[in-house]
Amino acid sequence: MKTWKFALAASVAAITLPAAAQDRSLPIGACVNIGNTFEVSKDHDLGNGAVTARDFARIKAAGFDTVRMPVRWDERSMSSAPYTIDPAWMKQVKTAVDQAQAAGLKVILNSHHFEPIYATPLQTQPWHTGVWHQIAETFKDYPNDTLWFEIENEPHDKFDDSNLRQVLDPALAVVRETNPDRPVIYGGQSWSGIDSLKTLTLPDDPNVYPTFHYYEPFDFTHQGASWAGPNIPPVGRVYGTQADRQRLQDDLAKVKAFEERTGTVPFMGETGAYEANIPLDQRVAYAKAVHDTFAPAGIDMCQWAYANTFPLYDRGADRWLPGMLGAIGLKEPAASKADRREMAASYPKQANATLQQLDDQLPGHLVNDPTRIDWGTQGDFKTEVVKDAAIPGGGAARRYTIAAKPANPWEAQTTIPLTAAIERGQTMTVGFYARTISAETPDGKGVIGVRFQQNSPPYPGFGDATLKIGSDWDWYEVSGVADRNMAQDVANVVLQLGGAKQVIEIGQAIVIEGAPSIVTTQKVTKTAPEPAVPDALKGSGTLINDPATRNWSNSAATGTFENRDDPTIWLGKSTNFTAQAAGANPWDLTTAIPIDAPIAAGDQLMIAIAAKTESAQTPDGKARIEMRVQGSEPPYDGFGENAFSVGPKWQLIRIKTTATRAFAAGQARLALHFAGAAQSVDIGPVYIFKAN
Repeated sequence: MKTWKFALAASVAAITLPAAAQDRSLPIGACVNIGNTFEVSKDHDLGNGAVTARDFARIKAAGFDTVRMPVRWDERSMSSAPYTIDPAWMKQVKTAVDQAQAAGLKVILNSHHFEPIYATPLQTQPWHTGVWHQIAETFKDYPNDTLWFEIENEPHDKFDDSNLRQVLDPALAVVRETNPDRPVIYGGQSWSGIDSLKTLTLPDDPNVYPTFHYYEPFDFTHQGASWAGPNIPPVGRVYGTQADRQRLQDDLAKVKAFEERTGTVPFMGETGAYEANIPLDQRVAYAKAVHDTFAPAGIDMCQWAYANTFPLYDRGADRWLPGMLGAIGLKEPAASKADRREMAASYPKQANATLQQLDDQLPGHLVNDPTRIDWGTQGDFKTEVVKDAAIPGGGAARRYTIAAKPANPWEAQTTIPLTAAIERGQTMTVGFYARTISAETPDGKGVIGVRFQQNSPPYPGFGDATLKIGSDWDWYEVSGVADRNMAQDVANVVLQLGGAKQVIEIGQAIVIEGAPSIVTTQKVTKTAPEPAVPDALKGSGTLINDPATRNWSNSAATGTFENRDDPTIWLGKSTNFTAQAAGANPWDLTTAIPIDAPIAAGDQLMIAIAAKTESAQTPDGKARIEMRVQGSEPPYDGFGENAFSVGPKWQLIRIKTTATRAFAAGQARLALHFAGAAQSVDIGPVYIFKAN
């Protein structure tokens, strides 16, 4: 804390105010785990390059204050007295601690995966205590303000509240023999999850501090994680629902309750999301949501992990993963050396006109930098810069190689940042050069999904379009009208490349606001959209929603949802909702479809829903869906409650209802509830008409 000195007039006496009482906390700051390194089994030889002084210097330069070093000791020590730790192992751990401290980092050194203690905690306690006696002796002369001990990671199984203190306190006692004032950290039962704080007790020691780990919701952070069995969360869970946001607030309240009970502030020792099955933009969104919830409350966080599972740093590309540092409150780094080289090569002699001159030539207003193609990417695919004088717009492009079609188009995507905010009602247009090298599609054309999108949960967007890209260089445009405000730092254009196994090249891109087309000397190619209303629904009234835009608010307290490309239904898009079991409430798996126009009491509405059942544990094998028109804010008052069943083939369900209350424009939603049974149902286009 800084002390500010003020010059007082001589006639005014200085008054010293009593300091406000504060809860005890460790000054951890920004922290990252050195994960999947020293805590791995001895069968995995770390060698000399597991983590180096260069790694710690890089971590410090990124803005981190602390590293947490998980260490497995049981396989490197004797299981009976005197419990001797392998000297070579201790030396390797000590070297890493020294390197971290030399880089200016504080270190949390723990015991991690001391496997026998989880099954037989009291029997293993003497061994565990004997190990800590040696750790404490080795590090006794290190500064107390830069090295801290964490007695055991994530107590679980039979290691719980009934014996937790009987195991941890003896280790604390031997630490205190040589380290009387060193901060020591305790975590609670059940993997030290946030609910462990409710029952965690601390010894009467002013230098003992609490921790908890945060991987909630687990079905998002660990989807597809093989070690999370036996009930491995299925892949496809998307983060950012209203239920997710509410959970953050509820969990923050649990931390506050612990602080009030104990007078200590716990730190978040681990948090993160599994990179193998979660797109980078979703990992970034999750990290930001957790940080923005807990950091303002004074909760320091330690991310899992530096460069292995759940990584922040990509060793292969030699860069911090785009967006991750910014998400946790650190400065987002400039482009890597490789990216800078690509940028320099991309447009070495870009048009003599400045961006302002280009802006003067365009309709509307330029809101991106067309001289750059160093766009961010998310997904497992290859990208490289290609240069050829024949490439229009600057002689360079990016080639995207999608080796296998992912489950969803957005699992392989590139993002064009904008230089201005988007205002609701504004017309936005993006244009770019592109060509297809190869594509496994019926017509051999590549597929690019385009949308203007907010890069934060729940990732709303507009202007959705799917373009087919030919084999020759051509100019493509997509235009849309913004249905919401988006701040500049989260507004971008997303090009979704996962619609096929394909190789596509994308060159110069221009984004403007205030005009439905970009005036260029190049040929402009647009794909003809499908009719907004199919013939079967013509004459139904005035359409008051946008069936072509799936800016729905999906929520899954139970079950999953997944947006899909589906050529079997008009407009080519569907969303699958799967409830593995009936929920406590039908709305535990739900979607809310925006209604754009105002509704007056007495208005006659006709709602048409394209739907089909994939599976259903119901007497007739048909999925059952409940619906209502309701407000977009609590208490979600509404009207038109109804329910319908749907068969295994696409059906167009038509339901008429009369509004019993009024809603202003944009304040009403059509809610569909799917958790009334164990079932899987697909929802295609939805049309809401007001009778003329």
